[in-house]
Amino acid sequence: MRSLDIIRQKRRFEMFSEKTKEKVLELNSFFGKYNMHFEEKIKKVFTYYDTPNCDLQKSNIVLYKTQIGKFTELNMATEKINTTFRYTIRTNYKHFTKLIKPHDKILKHKDFLIDNFKAMFMSSLNFDPEFLLQKLQVAYVIETTSVEYRSANVTGLKITYSFDKDTYTNMFNNQKVSANVLTIYQHSSPKTDEDFDDLISKLTRYLKELTPTTETKIMIARRMTATKAEPITKEKLDAMKKKIKKKK
Repeated sequence: MRSLDIIRQKRRFEMFSEKTKEKVLELNSFFGKYNMHFEEKIKKVFTYYDTPNCDLQKSNIVLYKTQIGKFTELNMATEKINTTFRYTIRTNYKHFTKLIKPHDKILKHKDFLIDNFKAMFMSSLNFDPEFLLQKLQVAYVIETTSVEYRSANVTGLKITYSFDKDTYTNMFNNQKVSANVLTIYQHSSPKTDEDFDDLISKLTRYLKELTPTTETKIMIARRMTATKAEPITKEKLDAMKKKIKKKK
């Protein structure tokens, strides 16, 4: 996605398979008034950091490194709110960024981390950023291959379809899963909002393979890589029953 584009709003969908991409493109052509062309294929890596006790997640903060080609950025932000509303007013939203070198360790930018942790936790009197830094480690890694298409219509609506093949790795429990995600970005003026909503409505109406989601990528990663309880086998169930009988 071109970095100079202004993203006004976006919609995200989970896809059951990669084949859904072709159906989305076919449906776009079926509408008739949209012109679509292939833009580019991009590889991205998002590395999220937290403590073993998930202190940042509990504090509604995300710390992550974004790598897209030679472009690498260190980010600290307030966790985006999971909402179904088109616009959400976040008066306390904060987002700090810094361009870094691709192979930089985040602790090389200690001043950036400490200063912005202080800004995040400014209401906590006993907060010690140095202690938090000592506990930080890689928590999640999201590897993405994005295939992007541009689309426009005669009314001026400009959007990007980003078909993502994601691999989510939970570094705390070594769980790794893959998912197909479609994100549609609107770049045009508020005058095209009605057309954008109409497009989203048609996609959800005609393509049951798309599951709308308000989750961010890190939210999806946490959900999909959460440790699942092992199923109770017949042998385990019988052993549990014997223990209960002995106690009686």
